[in-house]
Amino acid sequence: MLGILLMNTGTPDAPTPEAIRPYLKEFLSDRNVVDMPAFVWKPILNLFILPNRPRKTAARYQGFWTDEGSPFILDTYEQCAALEKRLRAMTGEPVAVRPGMRYGNPSIGAGVRELAAAGADCIVGLPLYPQSTRACTGTCREEFERRMDDAAPQARRGFVAQYWNAPGYIEALAASVRRSWAHGRESKLVVSFHSVPVSFAAQGDTYVEATKATTRLLTEALGMAPADTLTTYQSRFDSRKWQGPMLVPELESLAREGVRDVAVVCPGFAVDCIETSFEVGVEAAEAYYAAARAAGVDDARFTYIPALGADGDCMDALADLALRAAEAARR
Repeated sequence: MLGILLMNTGTPDAPTPEAIRPYLKEFLSDRNVVDMPAFVWKPILNLFILPNRPRKTAARYQGFWTDEGSPFILDTYEQCAALEKRLRAMTGEPVAVRPGMRYGNPSIGAGVRELAAAGADCIVGLPLYPQSTRACTGTCREEFERRMDDAAPQARRGFVAQYWNAPGYIEALAASVRRSWAHGRESKLVVSFHSVPVSFAAQGDTYVEATKATTRLLTEALGMAPADTLTTYQSRFDSRKWQGPMLVPELESLAREGVRDVAVVCPGFAVDCIETSFEVGVEAAEAYYAAARAAGVDDARFTYIPALGADGDCMDALADLALRAAEAARR
């Protein structure tokens, strides 16, 4: 039986400082995320970040949470169900798709164990990061390999490293833009990605190249001119030099230039989370509107284009990638 592990970063178990603190500690203790020497980073983490940041971010999580739980986790389960249905229809065979979060629950280890217990003799790891970087795809791959060695050493294993250039993914992005926004005069499509430290590129990380290529492919799919789209980055979280240009300053600049209609799409996020819902959908929007008012623009419009989630075209693309990885693993 084929098993697919859909991997993502994760979320705290609850929107409280007590639940956020261990999640944040696990995340920020990963050397793929923060590569400072331990003797420098651990005191900063334990003495300054962990005592303070969970309290500051709890309100964001509380605003994002629903009575059913975290939308991030709920949407991931919806993706699992959609992908499993497609794969069963495509193969005519039993297929199991389970979630695995790099930090928090349900963990990658739990997902591997569940797939192994279900009888999967081939397990494909599929991180939901279209553009690969060591801080996301890289760390998921390391954890996937460790947990496979522990819980399913006899099973064949495959891995999907990235999918930014998959035609179905690009078309799904283009369709989501068309549904939410129409390009016109004095308008701009901003394509925003999670930033990474600039040091990553010097170490061979291809993430920034992939983000720019994604913008180019999306621009072409929409039939827009390159000048009508802009690539930006967001969610910087420490004092290292991070890849730019950053989203909010660029939005403020667009407002001052008289751009009255801005749409922001975040292709690197497979499901919405606090980074997209609040940093983009609320804080970035407020910054744009404030700059527009200061520039004398009273009819400015900001549109956040939601993440793809279980979009049909995107799920079809992921199903194809998963089957290709499984075929390669079984050779």
